[in-house]
Amino acid sequence: MKILLTGATGFVGSALKARLEAAGHEVLTVSRGPSGDHDWSPESLAAGVEACDGIVHLAGAGIFDKRWSDSYKREMVDSRVETTRRLGALAAEKGCKVFVTASAVGYYGASDTEGLDETAPPGDDFLARLCVEWESAADAARAAHIRTACVRIGVVLGPDGGALKQMLTPFKLGVGGPIGSGRQWMSWIHLDDLCALFQRVVEDEDWQGAYNGTAPNPHRMKDFAKTLGRVLRRPAFLPTPGFAMKLLLGEVADVLLTGQHVVPRRALEGGFTFRFPDLESALRELVG
Repeated sequence: MKILLTGATGFVGSALKARLEAAGHEVLTVSRGPSGDHDWSPESLAAGVEACDGIVHLAGAGIFDKRWSDSYKREMVDSRVETTRRLGALAAEKGCKVFVTASAVGYYGASDTEGLDETAPPGDDFLARLCVEWESAADAARAAHIRTACVRIGVVLGPDGGALKQMLTPFKLGVGGPIGSGRQWMSWIHLDDLCALFQRVVEDEDWQGAYNGTAPNPHRMKDFAKTLGRVLRRPAFLPTPGFAMKLLLGEVADVLLTGQHVVPRRALEGGFTFRFPDLESALRELVG
């Protein structure tokens, strides 16, 4: 299959591109710079969609890249919603076989409820509303009966980026520990499993709709910190106070200080097998 991939230079996108190519797919990329096969101009984007069988759309302004000013919030929305709307309309016009977008477990809002699956209702904070709008932006593709899916991504653990890279330094210095109260849920996934899940969604003609991109076993933050400390053989008892995170990061700190207990029910029911279903095996593979 020939696949048009956005966000191909990012933490997840670069790994997914390599996986899809290893599986025999031809991957064309969309970039704002000269490195892509296509850019975001209307003519180039339309040509890219027409040349491909499917689209995987990962591009968007990073959640943690900047403090959440009003202008950056608009950038976060536009970079996800408007681009998804454009690609969905092109997928419908050109007759793509499949349109897969990213979303996030922030869809569910801050919650202490256990076992949130894909049928759970959305939350009502900024990130939840963003995710709802983001997913709805693919409606043109759905209306044209294009197989359309979204993967609600949790905290991605990988060797060269993401949350784990940010957490390793204090742990290696012996001053690691939970963030905030430590009671918030952390729905995580190994990067390899996330890429395998995207590949399954692309390839399996029976898969459509929303899928939670998380491992089957979420952990509270305090347990995550304890497990990471054990794998690194470092102490993990010095918490980072919530107020310090708020001072440092502003509103975006709420993403770290709250969480969701999300389970990948639809992926499991569809026969997907996680290579790293438990946290300790994932961390040992990555940093042990």
